[in-house]
Amino acid sequence: MLQRPEDDTGSLERAREHLYKPGVVMHDMRAPMSAFHKDAVPHEWREEEAPKPRPRVTGRHVRFAGIFFAAAFFFFLLSLGGVSYFFFYGGNSVSVEQITVDIQGPTMIAGGDTVPLSLAITNKNPTAIENAMLEITFPSGTRNATDVLNAYPRYVENLGTLQSGATVMRSVKAVMFGGAGQNLSLPVSLTYTTGGSDAVFVKKSSYALTISSTPLSISVDTAAETVSGKPLILTVSVRSNATVPLSDVVLVGAFPFGFSVDSSSVSMSNSSFALGTLQPGVLKTVKITGTLMGQDKEKRVFRFTVGTAKSAQDQALAVSYMSQDANVTITTPFIDTNIAVNGNTVENPIVSPGSRQDVTVSYKNTLPTNVTNATVTVTISGPAVDYASITSQDGFYRSADHSVVFSQDTDPDLGMLAPDAVGSGSFSFSTLPVEGLGPAPTITFSISVAGSRDGQENVPEQVSSTILKTVKVSTVAALTAYSLHNFGSISNSGPIPPRANQVTTYSVVWNVQNKGNAIAGGSVTSKLPNYVTYSGATAGSGSFTYDSKTHVVTWSTGDLTQSATAQGMFKVSITPSTSQKGSSPALTGSMSFSGYDRFAGVSVSATADPVTTETTQEPGYTAASAIVQ
Repeated sequence: MLQRPEDDTGSLERAREHLYKPGVVMHDMRAPMSAFHKDAVPHEWREEEAPKPRPRVTGRHVRFAGIFFAAAFFFFLLSLGGVSYFFFYGGNSVSVEQITVDIQGPTMIAGGDTVPLSLAITNKNPTAIENAMLEITFPSGTRNATDVLNAYPRYVENLGTLQSGATVMRSVKAVMFGGAGQNLSLPVSLTYTTGGSDAVFVKKSSYALTISSTPLSISVDTAAETVSGKPLILTVSVRSNATVPLSDVVLVGAFPFGFSVDSSSVSMSNSSFALGTLQPGVLKTVKITGTLMGQDKEKRVFRFTVGTAKSAQDQALAVSYMSQDANVTITTPFIDTNIAVNGNTVENPIVSPGSRQDVTVSYKNTLPTNVTNATVTVTISGPAVDYASITSQDGFYRSADHSVVFSQDTDPDLGMLAPDAVGSGSFSFSTLPVEGLGPAPTITFSISVAGSRDGQENVPEQVSSTILKTVKVSTVAALTAYSLHNFGSISNSGPIPPRANQVTTYSVVWNVQNKGNAIAGGSVTSKLPNYVTYSGATAGSGSFTYDSKTHVVTWSTGDLTQSATAQGMFKVSITPSTSQKGSSPALTGSMSFSGYDRFAGVSVSATADPVTTETTQEPGYTAASAIVQ
């Protein structure tokens, strides 16, 4: 067998020794694939030495990686700085974030106070801003601090150009209003432009205020209880707590169902009362009288709100400062009263002028408890009363105020009225004659009841109620009639004195006088005797008609005003019979007048006796000239 030389080392083996020789720097971090093969066959049949551990990679490759990492990190910091600079400073650009609007002032005020505001506007941009316009919008109702009568809806000022880093200070004053506890917000805006650009930038801000007290206070005074259908009085007081005059002050009432306003001390328009301008500390009172209808034990709420109007022409509330409620309970009258005039208990009785009137007042305790020291007072008023004629047998007439008082002094039972106890009193008086009455004459009875009730909690000890009763006085009409032959606007013929079987004509004259209230639809009627003929000739006011079947003549006078008179005449002819010789024959039957009293709402009537051939109204008249020959 041929032997190989001892130094016959192949190139592969030499490379391998060189590779694993200690101290050799490895340029390739990857391990040779052959290193992982345990069964690698050596070049010669001899035992292989175990491979030595791989040395740690060091040297030039590590230094290059560090330099690369340091360069990348430096570039990152440089980029981050550049981005931050442009983000926060914007280079030469302008940002609204670099505009500050600092507002200093009170955060809590009383309504109607003058509010001072201090504003600082700063431009932190690297360049100037131009056409800077500052605007503050104030709440509705704000007034100018220098002239409180003028509205001050906003503050606007052109600040011009603000250089970079410049600060502008402004001081603004305004008088603000609002309800107690109301939060107000004042929007503030700054608009501006920049050089070389048409874009408009807006910096918005706001300032918050709280109203601690109201400039107007309101209180309502009324009875806690009332009787359904009886007068109820509400007294509403409005006080100015402001330090400046308040203009266009309006009181608005929200009335409950069943309440109707009869009168008010201040003119009312759609439940609003215009109070005008209130000076500081001034108290304005509105008295409202009305009637509340409802069932027993029902509770009704009255609400009143005070504020300022939108304008002098528009009374709607622009700002509401305060509202106040008043609760009223409807109850039955604790002493129920009733009044009868001449025995008539209707709501509005009618009486005649110049006549005697008998009045009876009855009362009853409706409470479940006793009423002590009860007093019933009836006050009499009106232009138709003859005050000198008032008398009372069981009451005391107090002439100072024309009142008849029923008390325990005149009726001991009124000292203690037990539940359901009843009583009565009476008085009488006369109405004035019709000649002394003016238009629409009335008589008013005002009945007031007072007393103390016992044994009930949460109610006033002293109780009272008032009712009114109005009596109307009707008018009086007078009817007169007579005949004419030789005088008047109608020509007549025939012999005087009249002769049997010969025709003689007469004029029948009717007169109506209205002595009181206006009369509508007045008319006079009369039936002619069968021996009298209606000729058709008429004169005077109104119009005449004749019914030939019934022989009834009707004269329509039309409407008659107070103290007005009307006169009409018509022509008749008579042919006396021989049986009528020696008498003065009637030319008409009985006459009657009827009409309607517009004020009293009743019918009015009057009568007159028949007209005869006796012409008593003519000059030179003698009784013989009327007797048939």
